[in-house]
Amino acid sequence: MKKYINKYIIAIIICGLGLITSCKKYINEGPIDTPTDDNFWSSERAAESGLAGAYGLLRTALTNGKAYFILGDATANEFTYGSDWTIGSLSSTNQWNFNYVPYNESVLHNWTSFYQVISQCNLILSKVPNIPASKFTDDPVATKNQILGEAYFIRAYCYYYITQVWGQPVIVTQAYTDPINAKPIARSSDADGFNQAVSDLKKSSNLLSYNYSDASKVAVQASKGSALALLSKVYMWQKQYQLASAAADSVIQYGNYSLEPGANFANIFKGQSPESIFEINMIYSPNQNEAQSGNATNDGNNSVFSIFLADPLVKGKSSSWAVNKELINKLYDTTRVGTDVRVKSTFYGLRSTSTLMVKYANVIYQNPQQQTLPFVSNNMVVLRLADIFLLKAEADLNLGNTGSALTYLNRVRQRAGLDSYVFTGQNDLLYTIMDERGRELYGEGQWYFDLVRSGLITNPNYDNSIDGYLPNRITNRGYLWPLDLRTLLPQDPLLTQNAWWASAGQ
Repeated sequence: MKKYINKYIIAIIICGLGLITSCKKYINEGPIDTPTDDNFWSSERAAESGLAGAYGLLRTALTNGKAYFILGDATANEFTYGSDWTIGSLSSTNQWNFNYVPYNESVLHNWTSFYQVISQCNLILSKVPNIPASKFTDDPVATKNQILGEAYFIRAYCYYYITQVWGQPVIVTQAYTDPINAKPIARSSDADGFNQAVSDLKKSSNLLSYNYSDASKVAVQASKGSALALLSKVYMWQKQYQLASAAADSVIQYGNYSLEPGANFANIFKGQSPESIFEINMIYSPNQNEAQSGNATNDGNNSVFSIFLADPLVKGKSSSWAVNKELINKLYDTTRVGTDVRVKSTFYGLRSTSTLMVKYANVIYQNPQQQTLPFVSNNMVVLRLADIFLLKAEADLNLGNTGSALTYLNRVRQRAGLDSYVFTGQNDLLYTIMDERGRELYGEGQWYFDLVRSGLITNPNYDNSIDGYLPNRITNRGYLWPLDLRTLLPQDPLLTQNAWWASAGQ
């Protein structure tokens, strides 16, 4: 498949295909536009452009309003927010009130942006198979398979993420040509959401290969490894531990991924590391700039990494999220900074009153002499090998395969410069694996979901359970976010509120 077209054409495609495409009316789409017609979907270039639009929409869904980090990290007590009062309710003292997030409700209580991605994928999956072989300059079968495999992966990721965050997704797999008059659809179950992701990922895995001959596509476009890695994560939610272990093992054995050396840990987030399995492209380039502003403090999809940074990491910037030092002092041995190489690569200013996270601190100034117009040149890493090692360790522990669990846990610990863990009991090993996920994936949008999935978020025997979450709230699925029915209900009158938040008066 040819390289992606430049960002200016991508912007046009996103506007023409992603935001005005055929889809269900409940996701607030506009009128039908000509790009949905067969006369657009008539060439290899159009198919690739449509796929580029899907990736762009996925980036927007994850970055808009800082959603990826609020949903997966702010809810896990990893940060304090200083002057960012808009999410001050996300704290133990406020019992993690997901209801009250002013100025963020349009993103955090609304799954529309993910359904825009799904709509784009549905179009690709519907239209691309019908493009004549003569319209492809490369092997038409291989090129179509590649595009369809990536679209299945992106759609699967959306259903996986929606089910994690809000639960009970509305399942839409058809490309509608008349969304205004389409019938409303009720919410499905969590099981249906995860099953849809599994179905799509199996198709994606069968269509894709592990490797790209074009190095520019590695990790930033989905591969067979991406599909199997995500499949392992979905199986963990389903408690299908044998299947999760097998999917993780395929990634480890055949994906040609390797852990970055401990001394180069920060390189993981600079993009296309040998450890990376799938990431969202945000690297700075003067010609094709997808990078995030380093100065912005307002919500939006052009400032997502800047929330972690302040002076001296960005000259003159004063406002940022600070690391919750109480948590990192429990997770890491910060009295011996040299012990865990991730401490220095993840945090700045441990001895100061405000400690910052520096995973996304590769700042480039457009005007380097005056150090003005900063951009953060990092990619958002969604799936990487250390994550899959730890998932396999957890799955194998649940299967009673303690030896394998120790092997994969200790591969991550050894990279970090830590001693191998010595087995002392099943529960302690589970706690240690989850602690290791907290250390390894700090600030990567995942730990909250890991704690919920494993049931450790309110476990009184687990030292790093999160204070402020009531056990009965977790039991009654109050870990899910509420939906903004004022916006969504007029579009789909069959939608219902999540039970915990319905009883809380949302």
